[in-house]
Amino acid sequence: MAVSSKVFVGVGSNLGDKSENIRLAINEIKKNSLLLKASGIYESFPVGFSTQPNFLNSVCELITDLDPWGFLRRLMFIEESFGRTRTFVNAPREIDLDILLWGSMRINQPGLVIPHPRMESRGFVLGPLLELDPAIIHPHSCRPLIEVYNSLGKFDKPVRINVKTSCLGEED
Repeated sequence: MAVSSKVFVGVGSNLGDKSENIRLAINEIKKNSLLLKASGIYESFPVGFSTQPNFLNSVCELITDLDPWGFLRRLMFIEESFGRTRTFVNAPREIDLDILLWGSMRINQPGLVIPHPRMESRGFVLGPLLELDPAIIHPHSCRPLIEVYNSLGKFDKPVRINVKTSCLGEED
């Protein structure tokens, strides 16, 4: 029998109706997991390949009975259902789903690294993640993520925007 695990998932979009893509993706994730809460929506500049639209990002906190590999397969299926194709690194995408944290678990295998390997350098991940839990300690570096976030430059931090979401039946 699988053990329930608390998981944080990054959800991003920079093509199409970005906020709707995020809402729909979180609703898909909820079909196989218990959604505890979702952050607000944040806007950020693209990283890596800068000639593309800005991103909207959110993070959701959930509990799942799936193992990390099964959960990853589920997230990849959701991405594909939105039409995501992996043409090149940091390409524009309708939806991007990343496992950020899985309790205090650490996995470093081809195809799956938890905690997310670039999480500490990405304000668009840290901002919404810290909205959900400002006391998170990174399980690998053992640094409080609020300290990491506060050390980022002004332009590395996302801007929280006000959009209607119905993931939890609330309005941001």
